[in-house]
Amino acid sequence: MAQERERVRSCHGMRIRNGDLIFQEACGGNTEDAIKSVTSSAEDYNFTHVGMVCIQGSEAYVLEAAPPCVALTPLGDFLYPETDSCPPVSVLARLKPEYRKLIPEALRLGLGHLGKSYDYAYVLGDDRYYCSELIYQILKDANHGKEVFPLNVMTFCDSTGRVLPAWEAYFKQHSAPVPEGEAGINPGAMSRSKVLRLLRSF
Repeated sequence: MAQERERVRSCHGMRIRNGDLIFQEACGGNTEDAIKSVTSSAEDYNFTHVGMVCIQGSEAYVLEAAPPCVALTPLGDFLYPETDSCPPVSVLARLKPEYRKLIPEALRLGLGHLGKSYDYAYVLGDDRYYCSELIYQILKDANHGKEVFPLNVMTFCDSTGRVLPAWEAYFKQHSAPVPEGEAGINPGAMSRSKVLRLLRSF
């Protein structure tokens, strides 16, 4: 049976399944705070990152797009980065049953992107990926080109319509124009989708 073949691993008392998403809320930082200022998330969270669980044998990893490139990160390192004195809040989410059939192909496609550059410019379709873009794209491709998560109109402005200084500095640093009004997706919007169930935090 398909359920018997699905890879499952226990962590912190939870049964983590292949293809589960882990959303993270960083403690702080210029980019993280800038993301929080222009996005909204499920419940009372302010998510700044997302990755997909990939179980290989007895080990659990997280497929993620983070600087400098798409990588497969051991679950423990993802939850508790050694370089971070304040570990992020991590929340497990699961695709609803009707979408779980897409997971094997999505992960296969995602592993094919390992090593591809991080998309600092937040531009879709350039073969570079930011975190939620990677998840969006591999699930869409696994679903024969039909979106699982919808795109949104991106904004990097405050309530007056002015680009926030943190975002001006960010895009200047990466020699990229501010993609105000362009299509994109962020972890917060993804976490609010009806195709997901938030399970619990780590």
